[in-house]
Formats: sequence, C-alpha cells, structure tokens
Amino acid sequence: MPVNKHDSFKSVEIAEATRTDGNKCYVEKNFFDALLKYNESLCYAVPDSEAVGLAYANRSAVYYEMKLYAKSLKNIELARANGYPKKNLSILDKRAEKCQQQLVTRNEVNGDENIFDFIKLSHEANPKVPFVANCLELKRSEKYGRFIITNEDLKVGDIVAVEPPHFKIIKTDSRYESCEETNRYQRCVFCLKDNLMDLIPCEICSSTMFCSEECLIKAQNDFHFFECPIIDLLLKSGIMQMAMRTFFQALSMFDGSIDALENFLKKNENLSASVYDFNFNDTDDRLTAKNYLLSLYCLARSDNVCLNDSPENILKVHPLKSGLWKSHEDFIVKFVRRILQVGDSNFHGICGWSIKKYENQFPQMIGIGCYPFISLVNHSCAPNVNRIYVEDKMILLVERPIAKGEQLYDCYKTTFYTQPRRERQEVLLNEYYFSCDCIACSNDFPIFQRLKSFDKKIYKIAKKGKDELSKLDVDHAKKRFKEYCDIIQKHHKQAFPSSEIVVLQECILQCVSIVIKPKFVFP
Repeated sequence: MPVNKHDSFKSVEIAEATRTDGNKCYVEKNFFDALLKYNESLCYAVPDSEAVGLAYANRSAVYYEMKLYAKSLKNIELARANGYPKKNLSILDKRAEKCQQQLVTRNEVNGDENIFDFIKLSHEANPKVPFVANCLELKRSEKYGRFIITNEDLKVGDIVAVEPPHFKIIKTDSRYESCEETNRYQRCVFCLKDNLMDLIPCEICSSTMFCSEECLIKAQNDFHFFECPIIDLLLKSGIMQMAMRTFFQALSMFDGSIDALENFLKKNENLSASVYDFNFNDTDDRLTAKNYLLSLYCLARSDNVCLNDSPENILKVHPLKSGLWKSHEDFIVKFVRRILQVGDSNFHGICGWSIKKYENQFPQMIGIGCYPFISLVNHSCAPNVNRIYVEDKMILLVERPIAKGEQLYDCYKTTFYTQPRRERQEVLLNEYYFSCDCIACSNDFPIFQRLKSFDKKIYKIAKKGKDELSKLDVDHAKKRFKEYCDIIQKHHKQAFPSSEIVVLQECILQCVSIVIKPKFVFP
C-alpha cells in the first residue's frame, strides 16, 4: 500500500526521501527549502535513529553557510547526540572547529533586534489586563452593545493594546488564502515563532515541531498530549481544529477531568463578563488560563450553531479519550458549538512574515487566534485604529486622533477608500449581520480615486515618502513613522477625509512593517 505522505506516523522511507530532497536544495543554495526538507525529515525520522542525526548535521551545514555559527554548533551537538554515524564524526568536528573560530573573530551575522522595544504600550498598562492601556474603558449601550472608549486623548502612532492569544493554532490548510501547508515545519506549535527554523520534532507524530524544550513541555501539558494521536484529523478539520484545541486546553486546566471542566462552566453558565472582569496579571498561571477561558466563553451570543462536522468524528477514534464522547456527548457538543459561535466573529487569522527571501514580501497566514479584548472594538469603514500582528500578538495602533470620551473603531473588512458604500454594507450585513452607519457610510465618503486633496504640498510629501519606503532601513523607518504620525495629528481635523491622509496612513503602516519584518532571510 502506498504511504500517504501526511499520515502522521514515523517513516524511514519518507525521512530519507525528504532529506535527499533537502540535499539537492542545499547544493543549489536554496537554503530555505533545504531547511524545510530537513525539518520534514526530522519529523518523520524514528527517534534515536541515524536519520535524526543526519538531518541535524545537514541543518548545521545550512546554518554554517548562512554564518549562523551558534545555531550550526547547536545542531552539530544535536547530531552527535542523536545517532549520527560515528565513522563520519570527523566532518562534524571540522565544522565545529570552524564555527568556534568564526565566533572568536565575531564574524557571525547579527540576529534581529527585539522589536518589542518599539512595539509597546504608549500608555500605562491596565493593572489587571496588562496587555491593554489603562486609559481604555469598556462601555455598553443599546445601539453599540459592548464597546471601547478612551478616557485620555490618543495621538496618531500610539499603541494601546499588545494582546496575546491564549488559544491559537498553526494553520497548514492550503485551502486558506496565502496559508502554507508547510507551516508545520516552519514554526513552533506552541508560540508560533520560526526560530530561523531551528526546531525540534515531536517524538511520536510527524506533524509537530517546537522551538525549544520549554515550548515542547508547555505544549505537551497544554494540548499536545491530547492532539498527538489524532493530529492529522485535526489539521484537516478546518475551524473545528480551533474548537478542539480550546477543548483540549480547557481539559488540561482541570488535569484532564471533564467532570471538573463541566462543573466549572455550569457554575459560570450565566456569567455576563468581559476581559475587564478578570485578572490576567495573576502569578497563578492555572487561574489566568481559566480566566481566558471564561472571557472567551462570554463572547458567545448563543450555542445555536449548525455543526457541519461533529467532534464525534475526532473523539471516537482517539485511542485515549474515545470514552469521553460516550459519557459526555451533550456537554462536548455544547462546548464546541459555543466556541464555534464565538469563532464566527471573534477568531482572527494570524499573519506572519516568512523568512524566505522574496522580491515583494507580504505577511502570510500562519494561524488562527482568539483575542477577547480586541474583539470588543467595534467596526467603522473609517477606522481610527489598525490591527497589526507581531509574532502571535495583535497590536492596536492609533491611526487617527481619538479624543477623550470617543470610541475606538477597527475595520472588519474593507475601508471606505477601497470599496464603495453599497458593496461594503452588503458584505457587513451578510457576514456580521449589521447595517453600518459609521461616519464614512453616513457621509458616503468617496473611494480613493475620487478623494480630494487638502494640501498639494502635503500630498507630495506623502507620495514621495511612500515611493521611498522600500529603500528605508529600520532606523530611518522609525524616524519617518514619527514624522508621518505628526503630520496626520496636525492636519487631521481640517484634512480628513483626503487623499494625503489616506496615503500617510498607509505610510505609517509600511514603516511599522519595515521595523517588524525579519531582517534575516534565507535564499
């Protein structure tokens, strides 16, 4: 019987074949594809076999060629410890010696700077919700439901949220636009970081990698213990994968006891709360995790969601947990329905930058996450904040001045200057079930091609700046970012909406992209 390449078991045949493919890429100096193949080989290799050692040794050769000598040395040690042929150890010894010499002369390429020195809250953090600026408040009204306002004036360029997702998954489904099937071999399943593809494999399945032993242990305790035996079913299950990840993480919070989980949720069944009602700054990680679960659960409007695929198809074949379905079917169905209902409007695709060298590089979809705070921000076709992804965190960047007492607005789909009002409103009504009456819709703001210019001099500055952005380094991008934010801040009241404000908004986003995208890429 032919082997299905994506069945998640170890295979000497596939490990050898993918490593051979990696060697071909290495000879052609396609180092990104070589690392990808070596990682795939590691995933399929039987633990403690020669194939593991060979894959690590091959990976060390790529890092040596790319002048990443510390990583090369690390992989040499991994090769030695994992079955690398003794007769060939002299090859590794020579490479290790060369790495040591290069490190002594400080000839190693520099890694990326800590981007969170730039991407950080512009205001004091909320003491209980430390990823949100303390100047933001939750309000409620009949028209807007729950929404977020500021109790201080916010300037263009302010960062008011840096929210991590407690529940998240890597996406490897090529049916999603710009989602790579090989994400499983490029990123850590726990933190979603690429670690320059210096990853270690799960010793049981062939579809999971980790950036460190620490992430491996955390993932194993949080969810991978449950997912590992059925990982391929999960990867092919679409949005059900996210619902099941949430279910497995919730189980882990109660040490695998579904009765304890069910009782906990029953006690909080009628809870109407938001992130502001919980403490996410607690030293007790288990308590913080439960608070994340409740804040997610409270985003649901009902449990009435039609399930196209049942969790039964996943749980009944689980070698360890098939009994859960028999004993707790009603509870599991209710839980999954509720998570899917939340996800319908509150799960967000996580975008990240590839470390493969491209001519025109754009962020790609790497996963899905839930962000309970940012989910409280309402929509406008003329938003005053913009969502940006840094690693797995969602950043809220102020792109238009927001006065004290005003509401924060995100854009769920397309902005006024990219699509006419009628088309925007049809999409919002069909996907989010509301008729938009934002400032852009109420005043029927024109699309960009019909926008008037407020000041030709400012427009020329904006257009010239946009044309020059591709040539800027990080330091100059940070400087331009401040300059463009100041121009919008100064002229917004008189100039919005205008073509120059729109162009300047795009410029500040491009400046941020220059700062956050990887500085080290593989050919």
